[in-house]
Amino acid sequence: MLLNLFTLQKLQAMVSALLLILFTSNFIVFSLQASPGAHGPNGEHLDTNNQAQALVNPKFEGFTEAYELVGELLNDQVLIYLHDFETNVPVKNALIELDLDGQVAQANFSEQLGAYSLSEQALLSKLQLPGIHEIILTITTEDSGDLLFVNLDNSKVHTAELSHGDEEHVHFPWHMFGVALAVFAGGVLWGRQMKGSKA
Repeated sequence: MLLNLFTLQKLQAMVSALLLILFTSNFIVFSLQASPGAHGPNGEHLDTNNQAQALVNPKFEGFTEAYELVGELLNDQVLIYLHDFETNVPVKNALIELDLDGQVAQANFSEQLGAYSLSEQALLSKLQLPGIHEIILTITTEDSGDLLFVNLDNSKVHTAELSHGDEEHVHFPWHMFGVALAVFAGGVLWGRQMKGSKA
């Protein structure tokens, strides 16, 4: 009887250790699969799929020895952020001309936005068309002038709603947790019942 009780306690300890190993390994595996991935300097996800990236506004960027520039196409305007390349300080008093297929428009600086804004409808309607648009930007300040060639990729479909149909993500297998908990509870009850019947 003492030997049976000893083997039953040993069996319970083994089952508990096995369940602990099972839960720990499941937790580690699913935590690794759901890791957030790499992030860029501004917190953007670098390893996102193309569908998630298609939800943001189309952008273009370029740089020279003097300036760095980022542009964003919105529904009603193009925003252009111009910074000094060495100091990363915004450049406020520049003249920026945007040339798209021979059509030229000038961007004006907005203190409220902290960027240059261009809202000429004819140019915007061309940029809204799907495809890759080659843009020539002329930047002129009191001290210097530069010419930038950039591409705006507007070929992705922009949707306002998120669709989870094609998204790859992992769900925690709660049914495994329930089964393991039921097995553990059954083992405890069986062990107590065996202990009670032997005594």
